[in-house]
Amino acid sequence: MKKNTVNVRELVEKYQSNCERINAIADACEQEQRERTEAETKEYEALARENQLLSMKLQAATAEHLRENPNAVADAEKLIRENVAAGRKTEITLIREGEFAGMMVADANNGGIIPLSVQDFIKPLVEGFILNKVGLPMPTGLVGDFVWPIYDLAEASIAGEGVALSDSKINLSKLTASPERIGIAIPVTSQAVNQSAGLIETLVKQVMPQAVAQLLNKIVFGLNKVTGATNLIGPFAHIIAKGGESPTTEDQRYADKVAIHETPAFAELNAKMKAKVLETGIEGAHLCWVMTKSMQAILEGTPINANGIYVPMVQDGKLCGLPIHTSNVMRKSVVTYKKATVSQGTTTWAACDKPAQASGIHFHVTCTPNNEAAVLGALTGVSNNNVAEITTVTEYIGLGDWGYQPMGLFNSLRFVVDPFSQARKDAVDFVLNCDYATKTLRPEAFLLGEASVANA
Repeated sequence: MKKNTVNVRELVEKYQSNCERINAIADACEQEQRERTEAETKEYEALARENQLLSMKLQAATAEHLRENPNAVADAEKLIRENVAAGRKTEITLIREGEFAGMMVADANNGGIIPLSVQDFIKPLVEGFILNKVGLPMPTGLVGDFVWPIYDLAEASIAGEGVALSDSKINLSKLTASPERIGIAIPVTSQAVNQSAGLIETLVKQVMPQAVAQLLNKIVFGLNKVTGATNLIGPFAHIIAKGGESPTTEDQRYADKVAIHETPAFAELNAKMKAKVLETGIEGAHLCWVMTKSMQAILEGTPINANGIYVPMVQDGKLCGLPIHTSNVMRKSVVTYKKATVSQGTTTWAACDKPAQASGIHFHVTCTPNNEAAVLGALTGVSNNNVAEITTVTEYIGLGDWGYQPMGLFNSLRFVVDPFSQARKDAVDFVLNCDYATKTLRPEAFLLGEASVANA
């Protein structure tokens, strides 16, 4: 039994080492803007073949371990809890290679590994992300210089008898995926770790997918580039940047923001956004709206037509016949401060700096881009020099064909159960690290509406 455990660790470490070397080759090619050399190609192919063999051995070792240890899942949960109690880290590695889907639970101090068979650990992630809404997969276990393909349709032509047909080419452009490491730390109380039944299942099917889905939402739909990101930039961040002070050449490839009403009308969204995307020649097979839950709720209560039979804009989770994905990143909040001047019963407000002390703020208000004056005017008990903290919330509605925003997880997913960092708070950090890549293949497939126009 001991021999089998050591072999599993060696297999996992070799697999991860190969992945790191493949990524190093890909990074070198990307930085030097070149194809692989003949020597690199031979090395890459050898590493890929070896990883396929390693995954087969891991699958066999896992099956053997589970056959000899029917209580392996309980043993793994016991190891996690014992390590938390003893202040030791536990490493959990999720590997998906070909038909093999497994999880390795290990003591971080070079202890034994408990291999487990894990089915559908990516499915809960996809269910919490836009891919599930539009029927697209989330590729996992990618390695090396993975290429996103762009297919441009060939143009058919009609010619008279005896007239030669012109060449019609199908262009296959190569865009190499550039994965970046993303990490998330989720604090969980020690009591929850010790008392939760089905700890492994909770980690794999709840904690990890929810955390990754939240971060991917921020990357793909975010109105600003995520701090520290180089290549992980979604289409809406490019659209916002295009209207900023110093747009890049890449930003200029995207459409301008679309000004829509704070409560947009059905015809407005259908004509200004859906029709505009389809006008570019996009097939629209994977079109989907992105908005906040509050905006969806508003549209659910807004009729398509002001007169006649009441029919809500959103029906069965669809708007203009397209599905809706909700994410709270589709909202931008800007905080400003204004000071009151009260004279002869009239109050006026002027911009000011943020008070040095919290006690210097007398009112906290929230408004839309067009009702600040009305919100401030409704305040009572305002005295001279009172300061109001004003949060102006702007809602955004995005639309895109997400078949042109491929994404994938590279190599294995690495989970560390860390009892050190939050020890003073009697909490345990679940730290997830993985390599993720996404790329906008056709900027014209995406539009962003800014709900900044006042309703009549």
